[in-house]
Amino acid sequence: MRIQTQILSWMQALIDNYHSQIILSKSEKTVDAYTGDIKRFMEYLQEKGVKRVTQVRGQMIVSYLGYEKSLVKSDASINRYYMAIRSFFRYLRITKVLSEDMCLEVSAPRVKQKAPYVPSVCEIDMILSKPDTSTLSGKRDRAILELLYSSGLRASELCDIEIRDVLGAQITVKCGKGGKTRTIPMTQQAQEAIEEYIQERGSSAGVLFQTLMGKKLRRQMLTRIVANYASKAGIEGITTHTLRHACATHLLDQGADLRLIQEVLGHSSIASTQRYTHLSSNKIQE
Repeated sequence: MRIQTQILSWMQALIDNYHSQIILSKSEKTVDAYTGDIKRFMEYLQEKGVKRVTQVRGQMIVSYLGYEKSLVKSDASINRYYMAIRSFFRYLRITKVLSEDMCLEVSAPRVKQKAPYVPSVCEIDMILSKPDTSTLSGKRDRAILELLYSSGLRASELCDIEIRDVLGAQITVKCGKGGKTRTIPMTQQAQEAIEEYIQERGSSAGVLFQTLMGKKLRRQMLTRIVANYASKAGIEGITTHTLRHACATHLLDQGADLRLIQEVLGHSSIASTQRYTHLSSNKIQE
């Protein structure tokens, strides 16, 4: 099926209004994803001859998700499309553009969650030992790896940390998911690695982790740094999020409380944290 690239003006107006609303409560990444998903859905509706939003029915949403599935989209992508559409129609009902929420007729897609790979403590130690700490970049990279593992930070959170956010054995994340702020502990190894890096880098204000040119470290470069040291350790498939998984799972193995892990990771729901009980090899899960 050919999807049109230009949508009707009323469709674009609804998307623009929806964008203005969710930008107040969702992260920039989520806003971009959701508005893009809604635009694609609107293009599909236009192709189907829909001329007014009141013509949309629940079965059209189901058909659209089935169409996307036929394009060999992943379960995770289909679920995100559903979440975006559900959010959109909830907004239309709240703003009285529609008298009812069309998504109430549609069941959420079933998503098979694949258990993430979690490296062992020994494998983590091998990765942490690879940076050459005789150089500034090596000191920076060691501090990055230690912090990712000790505090379970998301990649974007680590890149946004400023030097003033480092408070002894704690670090403040001011731009977490959903714009939430949290203060979380660091291991002694992470604290020492950061102090050593700052001593070499200088304590001038600004983002903590910089390129050698003094620019802010970007997520793409952070991803390459982590993958590079994992490769040197002979371990493939390691990402920044893998270290986050390792942090949570190893904390649980050591008997940490789920609520503590929830706070460290910045999960809004304990249900998101409970998934790690299935990854833990310790009998604490019993």
